[in-house]
Amino acid sequence: MWDNEKQQRLNELQRKAMLKPLAPDDRKVLDALTHELEQTEWAVLRPALSTLRQDQQSLAAELSRLKVQNAVVAALADRYTDLLDRARAQLANLTNEREALRQEYERAVH
Repeated sequence: MWDNEKQQRLNELQRKAMLKPLAPDDRKVLDALTHELEQTEWAVLRPALSTLRQDQQSLAAELSRLKVQNAVVAALADRYTDLLDRARAQLANLTNEREALRQEYERAVH
């Protein structure tokens, strides 16, 4: 377990190493403390990283689902637009035909 004593020893060895090359025994201690600190940090970070990876996978799956849903909705919107265009054209034709019939009726009656 990492504690203040180990942290102070690590700091002391790092300061020494900045000033001059360490003796082999001190270098081994520094390397061991550095390794232990890294392992301690990884032990703390590993669960959080695992959770983040799971969240990322869930978000990626949700994004894929939403992209498919958006493609379906876009296709439906295109079909509705086509339907409205055809309905307008048919209404225009029916309106023109009604007007033609009205005009024929007017000519026939008058």
